Order: sequence, then C-alpha cells, then structure tokens
Amino acid sequence: MTEKQKYYALQALVCEELPHFAVDRAIRAGYGQQYASASTRLAHVKQGKVASLPDLLALVEYSLPEFRIPAHLRPEGTAAPLFEK
Repeated sequence: MTEKQKYYALQALVCEELPHFAVDRAIRAGYGQQYASASTRLAHVKQGKVASLPDLLALVEYSLPEFRIPAHLRPEGTAAPLFEK
C-alpha cells in the first residue's frame, strides 16, 4: 500500500471523528513548525486537499489520543506513535 493510499484509508476512518480543533491542537503541541503557514497546510490535510500521511497522523494523534491507528496505515517501519505528546 502506498503512502497516499494509507492517507486516504486513514482519512476514511477518521473523517467524521476528527474534531474541528484538530489543526489548532497539533500546532499548539509544536507540530508543523517546518511549514511557512502550518495552519493552512494542516487544514488542507484535514480537508483532503493535501495527501500527507505524516501530517494526518499528527492531526489524529494530537486530537484523538484514544483512537488507535492501525499498524498497516502507518509509514513503513513504524508501529508506534510518531510524535511525542
């Protein structure tokens, strides 16, 4: 499964559960500082306009800590959360 396929599969699982404050929570936790406009980038990832698996994982992990992301939808070689909370 490609990274893009994993992104869309995970997006399908969380699309109705991902809260409106997911972007804000990820940014406040320090994620996205590598982007010039982190809130815009992460909002586009949340909406499905930008298919970035690491960004979607961050949104899910920061805003839905109780949601267990299936191992087969994580990037190759990672079975645990990517980001420290």
